[in-house]
Amino acid sequence: MTVSASFCMSLDGFVARPDNSVGPLFDWYDNGDVEVPMVGYPITFRVAAASAGYLRAQMDFARDSAFVCGRRVFDYTGGWGGNPPGGGRAFVVTHREPPADWPAERLAPFTFVHDGVASAISQAKAAGDGNVGVSGPNIAQQCLNLGLLDEVRIDLVPVFVGEGVRYFDNIQNEKAELERVEVVEGEGVTHLRYRVRYR
Repeated sequence: MTVSASFCMSLDGFVARPDNSVGPLFDWYDNGDVEVPMVGYPITFRVAAASAGYLRAQMDFARDSAFVCGRRVFDYTGGWGGNPPGGGRAFVVTHREPPADWPAERLAPFTFVHDGVASAISQAKAAGDGNVGVSGPNIAQQCLNLGLLDEVRIDLVPVFVGEGVRYFDNIQNEKAELERVEVVEGEGVTHLRYRVRYR
């Protein structure tokens, strides 16, 4: 069972601009000739050959896993139109109730968790194959601080964003150590995968 967080990140550490837009951070998803369909969502990426194997492995991880995100990500994406990434169950950490105007069938794959990140991760592990994808930097930071995050993936894009939302703000776990597992040099991106160990 693996709890994994994956983000595209600028060289100066940002995963989004102040308005939550990603600008050039996602450009590598469409800079090649190799098609990689996203699991559970009607999008096909066209990436360079160097990135294709790495991205396919990430899609395979997502295939039977559950997904945890925060309400900010849920609202920004419009709940992915009722089709969360990976095609499985999604757990939204929030203090607010689901949107009143959402049809029940679109809310079906989502569980709104009101008692914190640890509870959401536990529920997500039980809902899928035990693997959990984490979305939203705040949720990833909380998981790392609680010792719940097993893997960190960074798609490092050689740009400077300057300001916005950082991947690694508010880290308060000095016992967390990163062990490099994989480095893949793509076109316009370097893929980094680390295993998290807690002393």
